[in-house]
Amino acid sequence: MPTISYPGVYVQEIPSGVRSISGVSTSIAAFIGMCKRGPLNRPTRVLGFKDYERIFGDDKSQGEMTDQVRLFFVNGGEQAYIVRIADTAQEASFGLTNAGGDVVLTLTSRDAGLDANQIRARVDYKTASPERTFNLELFREVFDASGKPQVSASEKHPDLTIDPNGTRYVQSILDQQSQLVTAAVNTANVQAAATLNAFSASAAVFADAAAAVTALTNAIAATADGSVGRFRIKVGAAPWLTVEVASAGLTLANFAASINALLAPHTAVTVSVPDPADSPLRIVASQSQNDVLIEPAAQLDITKALGFGAGQGGVEVGSFSAARPAPSGLVSALDDGSGDLAALLSFGGAAKGSLDDVGVAGAAAVMPFTVSTADITYPSAAGNMDAGTQSASPSLLNIAENLQAIATALSAGSDDWRAEVQGYRLALIPVYGSSSSGVGAAFTSAGPDLAAAGEIFENITGRRAAEALGGGSDGSVAQASDYDAAFQAIDETVDLFNLMVLPKSADDTGSPSIRSTVWGAASAFCVDKRAFLIVDVEPAQQTPQGVLNSLQALRTGVVKDHAGFWWPQLTISSDGVSKNVDPSGSIAGLMSRIDGSRGVWKAPAGLEAAILGIQGVRVPMSDAQNGLLNPQAANAIRSFPAGVVSWGARTMDGFDNSGNTDYRYVPVRRFALFIEESLRRGLQFAVFEPNDEPLWAQIRLAAGAFMNGLFRKGAFAGRTASDAYFVKADSETTTATDQNLGVVNVLVGFAPLKPAEFIVLSLQQKAGQVQV
Repeated sequence: MPTISYPGVYVQEIPSGVRSISGVSTSIAAFIGMCKRGPLNRPTRVLGFKDYERIFGDDKSQGEMTDQVRLFFVNGGEQAYIVRIADTAQEASFGLTNAGGDVVLTLTSRDAGLDANQIRARVDYKTASPERTFNLELFREVFDASGKPQVSASEKHPDLTIDPNGTRYVQSILDQQSQLVTAAVNTANVQAAATLNAFSASAAVFADAAAAVTALTNAIAATADGSVGRFRIKVGAAPWLTVEVASAGLTLANFAASINALLAPHTAVTVSVPDPADSPLRIVASQSQNDVLIEPAAQLDITKALGFGAGQGGVEVGSFSAARPAPSGLVSALDDGSGDLAALLSFGGAAKGSLDDVGVAGAAAVMPFTVSTADITYPSAAGNMDAGTQSASPSLLNIAENLQAIATALSAGSDDWRAEVQGYRLALIPVYGSSSSGVGAAFTSAGPDLAAAGEIFENITGRRAAEALGGGSDGSVAQASDYDAAFQAIDETVDLFNLMVLPKSADDTGSPSIRSTVWGAASAFCVDKRAFLIVDVEPAQQTPQGVLNSLQALRTGVVKDHAGFWWPQLTISSDGVSKNVDPSGSIAGLMSRIDGSRGVWKAPAGLEAAILGIQGVRVPMSDAQNGLLNPQAANAIRSFPAGVVSWGARTMDGFDNSGNTDYRYVPVRRFALFIEESLRRGLQFAVFEPNDEPLWAQIRLAAGAFMNGLFRKGAFAGRTASDAYFVKADSETTTATDQNLGVVNVLVGFAPLKPAEFIVLSLQQKAGQVQV
């Protein structure tokens, strides 16, 4: 009712009160069993076999799960939930260490199993901020038929930080984004290593403070203003601030003071600018764990002239730099951890022409090699390593240029090693053998010896090309408790499934098998979820009489009208070899196909119910043998000239003299489940509505329209709607007492279509007319 305040016409929309009910899916399968890879005890939806292979692999050693899922999709299945189970399976893990050898980051596989031991982790510092962040590559290392390692399921996580306050904190990123691992940072070891006062160093190298001030003054003079220059700085948690520096009376002390004046309202952290001595100009934080970052100002910028900021070639060393996982391979350092860049600057002072016999040393297993001075093509051959084409004066940019020239020569000089520059570090990565290659390798060079004390490769030996996770275990054959846990997981996370298959496990060879003890619990779970269980005969029988002998044990404890079984096993080709598998996955796929083409009320049997993707049946069957099984509700799989087909459609409660004729047939049971689930979901609108005739009328209309839609599709027996179904919700079904209790009783009836199992053809000769 609109709120009336002024004279005029008011418009309001009134709901029609009509509610529509949609039919639910009828052929979503749930597979519970063992496989080599994939999430454990976590239902995972797959929309095709390629989807399954991507997550769970194609290994068949654990049992029939892979074969059954493949046959499900081959025969028409469209959607399935896979629940991998195992008893006491273990995840794989590995602790990545920092340069000091302390574990700072433990990676644990998301999936338990031996296959988790295939996961590898590779670290490099080739990032936008090479002395603050790191890249982590995760992949599976598998080996082809010739034993050559191959990479699969690769993930790359760039620009990570081990600083818990960083925007790309490694633990958060991996836990949220990685499909292969979870991460746990060793906070104690990280904090112990994060003691350096962070700094930002210029790319330009200055002989002393006076030279630095002159360079600053010249940079300011080159701006549009000519008397002031600007740059942007961020220190710790303080926001980005624009610093303005005047050239008049400039000293390094008042240069630092201009920064601190801006920082004061935001943080207690200050910065200092030590006098350089044949080194870059550094802006150093007064407290650790407060990184110093610099970027260009929008106007009057001076950072580019000085090389301030990582984007302009400067070096920004964070407090957590030493706490990061060490890079993979053989990688140089900038200093001994003191933050003075001494080793890098020492390299910068080396004469280019004197560096010779550069390469990898060590045992034959590390594929040692060297290249000579003649093999290195520097962009500018003259001078020291800090001279080059990037800057006319000594500069870290020139050092980077010359490191790249050395890396190019090293890569060309060996097929076993690849060299690259990561920031201002020279990295050699082994590319021979497996990911464990390169351990123990050392760097070698002559005049100067870059592995000597105070140099960039001092005390550095090669790490693996990638670290391997270990400790993963497949566990043992799944127990009944593991199946129970799977049922619970499905109940908690899966909204709807209609068919359940429990593929056989390879090691489940006991008598009775563990799986055979679970059929009862599985069928009870299917009753709760309005689903249908496809049972496999255990142990596999090779004669009709064997099937008959096992029926009593098979039926015991099972909710028979919610389950059915088919026999015999099917013969398939697996990796070029024929083998026999249970028919459950194929039958589930067949049901899905028939549901889509004919409707859930059509029996998944008959000549159109061909089973695809197989070679044949394990045991051919005659009509007489079929006649022994069918009365006992053992659904036959027959081989006819037209192909192998499902030739039975009874539930396990459909044996003769069972007393249950209502749900003797699979399509009747599954159709009833479809109606129940569709109406249960579709009538949710009625909950908490006023319990009286208007609501009952809405229920009758909604449910009646749904049932009439099925009638028009030919889903019911009967020529008229009144013959086919009824919906009753009124004062007769819901009494005053029911209303007081908050109950609405809705009665829905339907006339099911039951399959024609026996076609009786009577043939009579027509006698000739006899004249009497």
